[in-house]
Amino acid sequence: MINASIQKITHLALLLAIGVVISYGEAVLLPLAFIAPGVKLGLANTIGLIVLYYFGLKEYVSIGFLRVLLTALFTGFGLNFYIALAGWALATIVVIVFYYWRRLSIFGLSMASAVMHGVGQIIMVAILYQTIYIINYLPILFFTGIASGLLIAFLAREVVTRVRLTTTLNEYEK
Repeated sequence: MINASIQKITHLALLLAIGVVISYGEAVLLPLAFIAPGVKLGLANTIGLIVLYYFGLKEYVSIGFLRVLLTALFTGFGLNFYIALAGWALATIVVIVFYYWRRLSIFGLSMASAVMHGVGQIIMVAILYQTIYIINYLPILFFTGIASGLLIAFLAREVVTRVRLTTTLNEYEK
């Protein structure tokens, strides 16, 4: 029989790898600049929601940070890394607050995360380029964040309802 902690690490490693591949693919292969510059679906955030559901908040934060870091290994540690990290950090803080508040569904968490990811990116761009005028871009990121947040939540909910990990969070803690 496989040790539960080894099984947990294996599941998390696989989810992290999937998240990095999706994130890299989205950054390099599927740019959606035709919608608006800098707008992405954020499909890798589906993995974050799945990790949050199956494993909890600590793992959600760890896997999210590692995904941003590992993706930067492939795409570079330039300004885009700092912008992505700022978006991830603000979105994660908001998810933590709402997760403890326990009043939002997976759809609410996903939409709040997507919108705040855009806000975090705008704040970092304003700092890096020393301009406040980038704030005019917030409405675009707000509406695309709501749309992508709904899509990501739908995908995550489908995975969570259809895929059963062989070990659940409660079994890991035994």
